[in-house]
Amino acid sequence: MSEKTLLFYERIVALRPDTHRNLRIKLGAAGMHFAKPTHSVLLSATELPMAALDYPCVFVKDANGAALIALMGVRENENLMVDAQGNWAEHRYVPAFVRRYPFILAEQEGSNDLTVCFDETFSAFSETEGEALFKGDNQPSTYLEGVQNLLMGFHRDLQITQQWIADIEKLDLLVDRSIGHEYNGTRTVLQGFKAIDEARLRALSNEQKLALLESGALGWIYMHLASMNNVAKLGWRLDARLQAEGVK
Repeated sequence: MSEKTLLFYERIVALRPDTHRNLRIKLGAAGMHFAKPTHSVLLSATELPMAALDYPCVFVKDANGAALIALMGVRENENLMVDAQGNWAEHRYVPAFVRRYPFILAEQEGSNDLTVCFDETFSAFSETEGEALFKGDNQPSTYLEGVQNLLMGFHRDLQITQQWIADIEKLDLLVDRSIGHEYNGTRTVLQGFKAIDEARLRALSNEQKLALLESGALGWIYMHLASMNNVAKLGWRLDARLQAEGVK
């Protein structure tokens, strides 16, 4: 698993019915504090219809390849969607990457099999309170089945996203971008991401545009482009936070 995938997780262990048959989780007890120190999270293209309404959805690239992310802050290690009490901003989309925590899928070495794992440091786990993970016969509870469906769906959607990004890269549509924000004379610049260049998109041949249209990729491209209008909204959120903190 890449660093982008392991964000939030401190100590991952495989979930085993024989070992964790009594494990429960107190839903909502720990809030979203775990997400406070990050300004971006991994996103699947299938989430764009919702995520693009609230966040700038951009691309990053490292040694492991390119990925789609949702920006939730304009400064490093600051999530403007989570308040001091650990609450996510009301009526704002919560990406699947965040919703799946503290659970995650891991591939077994030398195999394509996937194992449900969890972060055992998460404070909401208990053996006496909360939603049970297993039934008396050691089969997954209804709650855990829902978690498994979320994890498998997100895993599948990330594979679809990787193919979409590969198609975009083949067309050489990605260019470097940065976000600048100024507050009372102090300027902050967030760098290291990429966006689709509209001029390069328009310059594609009719055949290439038709292929993007028929595959559904063109719709996601325009959602990504529209999402860039949310940069200003993040700036407004930062201004409001700084003002509330009394920062001059």
